[in-house]
Amino acid sequence: MKTIGVALYNNFRGSLESFLSFLHSLGVDYVEIGKEWIPPRGEASRMSDLLDIYDLKANLHVSYHYNLAESDKRRWKRNILGVLGDLGVCHDLNISNAVLHCGWIDRDDNFSQAIEEGFDNFLEAYGIIEDFANDFGVNIGLENQSSIGWQHNILSPSKNFVNGNLEGWEQYIYQNREDAEKIRNLIGEKVLFVLDVGHLGLYGENLEEMIKTVGKNLLGIHIHDFDLEGRDHLPLGTGKLQMDKLFSLTKNNDLFITLENRSVSHVKYSILHSPLARLCHPINKL
Repeated sequence: MKTIGVALYNNFRGSLESFLSFLHSLGVDYVEIGKEWIPPRGEASRMSDLLDIYDLKANLHVSYHYNLAESDKRRWKRNILGVLGDLGVCHDLNISNAVLHCGWIDRDDNFSQAIEEGFDNFLEAYGIIEDFANDFGVNIGLENQSSIGWQHNILSPSKNFVNGNLEGWEQYIYQNREDAEKIRNLIGEKVLFVLDVGHLGLYGENLEEMIKTVGKNLLGIHIHDFDLEGRDHLPLGTGKLQMDKLFSLTKNNDLFITLENRSVSHVKYSILHSPLARLCHPINKL
């Protein structure tokens, strides 16, 4: 079974109630909350009531700025506490799925060593976070990122690359198939992944090969379109994402699919006028 949701995006400034009503009218199953939209404990009951009124569930998108590969130990510990604080809302909102960023390192002269230290830091943090999430009955899905977009590896081949990486940019712990395999080998078969297919496209990663790599460990998908200018979070059907191929590759998977657009009009377009409508439009649920 697939469930369809929409992310409560960063720059949304309208009424929360009006947005949830809008999602209900489009026939989606859940809203994905993150960052400033995660309610403090004293306000969680209000959001819970609104979710009940509009017959919506909720997913959690843990704030991306908690870098779990951080080399400074004090900041690293603070970031872990931040993740645990975000996860605390899962009980109040009856959330069972959370999306987690693995973190990043800054590139420097000791690039290979820094990557290994970053993986070590992430793995230690993940162990703490997973134990906490298990106590809440929450599934943790690791999301892939993209530090190098199409605009860098295709349109600007003259950029200054070192060992295949662009100098001066963050190197995310989880970007490609090799990273996914390494994470699974280090953590084990219990690890779960959330594929951001827009990030995959920007990175230039093969969609089919990535889905094969994560296999039965695929928990969910973040879906948005992208183009050759390096723009992402575009309305579905307006970029390079091969949606029919994506849905064909995942037709036998039980997973959640979160639409990540940055305006109400783009969300509406994606739901009503893209192949996603076959899965979530109310007329197709009759």
